[in-house]
Amino acid sequence: MTDVAKAEAKRPYAPRMTPEERREHLLDAVLRVVVERGVHKVSIESVAEAAGVSRPVVYKHFDDSPALLRASLEREERRAIAQCYDAAARAKTQENRANLAMALYANLLEMFDTSPDLWSAILQLVDSATPEFRRTVDRGRDQAAEMVTRMLSMTAGEEATHDPRRDHELYARMIVALVIESGRLLLSQPEVFTRARLIAGARIAIESFGA
Repeated sequence: MTDVAKAEAKRPYAPRMTPEERREHLLDAVLRVVVERGVHKVSIESVAEAAGVSRPVVYKHFDDSPALLRASLEREERRAIAQCYDAAARAKTQENRANLAMALYANLLEMFDTSPDLWSAILQLVDSATPEFRRTVDRGRDQAAEMVTRMLSMTAGEEATHDPRRDHELYARMIVALVIESGRLLLSQPEVFTRARLIAGARIAIESFGA
């Protein structure tokens, strides 16, 4: 008997779950593996170990490691987009229209504090060279940029619709890039790049956009 087989034989019996619950349980394990060990360590074996189940249990729901990663990325993308829209909705009630872009930035930055595992995993998946992952990430960025564009246009008012100095589409892309890099800094060096420091710096940058 191989070492892996012996380990699986000794592994405690996994609690009974519905197929949907088991799938979510396994995707939670994928998230832990990505955060703690890196994307390249995701495998049927590593996920089974993290989930406390045998490999056949994982194979029952996913064919291979790429399938695990695809499912994980799809789920985390949905969760991330939902958080972004929630941040936008809260920004509309927190600040007056002149400060809407800054309120949105602060709310988006808060996501990295409240869901560090989610965003650590997403940023690692973003760095993956897999074309399929890149397309998914680019789609998410496009959605975020469209949301910010609409908010900037709403803030500017009709009188600025034809003002060439207010390129909302471009500024929205810049703000999204600013949020992503700010999140990286907050997650990797929270003692150095505090939320207060990042917000202060972003305020200067966003004001320079005319936002």
